[in-house]
Amino acid sequence: MSASTTGLSRFYLLLAALTLALFAFANLRSPLVNEDGVLYLLLAERIGNEGLSAAFALYDRPFYPWLISAIHAVSGLSLTHSALCLDATFCVLLTLAFAEFCRLLYDDRGVLPWAALLILAHPKLNNYFGFVIRDIGYWALLFVSFCAWLRHLRDARMRWLLLWAPATLLAAAQRPEALVFGLLLPPMLLLAPRRARDATLARVMLAWGLVFGAMALALALVAALDPATFVQPMRDANDVPAALWRDIPTHFRAAVERYAHEVLDPHSGDVAALSLAGGLLTILLVKILNGLGPLQCLLLAHGLWRSGVAVAAVHRRAYATMLVGAVLIAAAFVGYRHFLDTRYVMLAVMLMLAPAARSLQKIAAHAFARGAPARATFVAAALLLASLDLLLGLDRPKPYLDECALWLRANLPPGSPVFANDKQLAWTSGARWDYQTAHDANLLIAEGSVPLAGNAYWIIHLKRGNEELARQLEHYRPLLTPLHRCADPRGSVVEISGQAPAP
Repeated sequence: MSASTTGLSRFYLLLAALTLALFAFANLRSPLVNEDGVLYLLLAERIGNEGLSAAFALYDRPFYPWLISAIHAVSGLSLTHSALCLDATFCVLLTLAFAEFCRLLYDDRGVLPWAALLILAHPKLNNYFGFVIRDIGYWALLFVSFCAWLRHLRDARMRWLLLWAPATLLAAAQRPEALVFGLLLPPMLLLAPRRARDATLARVMLAWGLVFGAMALALALVAALDPATFVQPMRDANDVPAALWRDIPTHFRAAVERYAHEVLDPHSGDVAALSLAGGLLTILLVKILNGLGPLQCLLLAHGLWRSGVAVAAVHRRAYATMLVGAVLIAAAFVGYRHFLDTRYVMLAVMLMLAPAARSLQKIAAHAFARGAPARATFVAAALLLASLDLLLGLDRPKPYLDECALWLRANLPPGSPVFANDKQLAWTSGARWDYQTAHDANLLIAEGSVPLAGNAYWIIHLKRGNEELARQLEHYRPLLTPLHRCADPRGSVVEISGQAPAP
């Protein structure tokens, strides 16, 4: 093994260790399972008890919960710890694949430490390290597929296509929009010189065949093993074109009509569509900039201004396609739902971090050329700024929820029937509760239709500013005996009560 290879291996081992340390910090800082995570853990439990087909009754893409269930079955760990093991693996894979992606993109190992610094110190990503979500696996597997694609562009070897296809397919099993890259990247090969066009066309067809042929084979295998499981994925696959070509325009027209009648002056109704489209695009842009953060935006702007972040020529079109695909996915989501969570732009954000890392590398090279004192000063300043950016961007902890969770585990008999409007606390309590009832709990309280039979305890989370829910809860207070109360200084409260038998 050469010295350069050994050095690269040591760098990646250090990067993996730092990632695990940040992952542990994120989960110690926020020990409660997030609401989406509760759903995944319930699905994993159902898969373990009833099989994969039973999970489709609650959720249409149960691959991630199936992985949790498989780890739980093999290791004997709890479902929560099984999910943490899976997510830790995906987090390490993501940071390693991102660093390797930057190295391949610029064909320069010098970018590695700066790519590692930006990905490790990214506050939004560190917040997601503390979540049980499928998105981290989706990002990680996509960056593995991107690395394989860049390598294939460099040497045209078949083995990289054989890695790219399953990585893309596994990413699509986490989030089906990964198939966008399976569609968009192969045609970029056709931009090769004309003399190589025939061979390139064969590679395009092969790439598509590997991805979509493998997908068809996987579905056929599922159909053979469990025909009941096969029906729902096929129904979902048929629904995708409808959502793209029918539902998005329909939802947009309905939103335009509401916007014209409820917001705009009647004289401005003819520009309602343009105004709404501009607003949605503004949401997309703001979310991307917010996802990047001020430090990364400055680095990106500096690199673009100085023209020092140009991608290696062989990879330029592929990188542009990846970035356009990531933005189009986010745009389709905001066009369909008319809102956008930061995690839906994180793929585009991480792709933009690559030129930001290159920009930081160029700035560092300029500083290093001034001698050892300047080098030490620059490294210290870079680490300080990255650390401050990370600490200031982390989500605010909620110790009152952690206190409440500890009280519930210590005082509620396991398996006690509970009515709750907070899925996180219901899950951590170890009590018996219904997911759909918890999902609809605030509505049930408002309507006065809470199912009282069989409940022994209530867990009610009154979030800051929700005085209406507190008022509606007064109808039930004669039935409730206060047991414990956890309050946040900002005004949120959790009330735990015992329920008297229903009259």
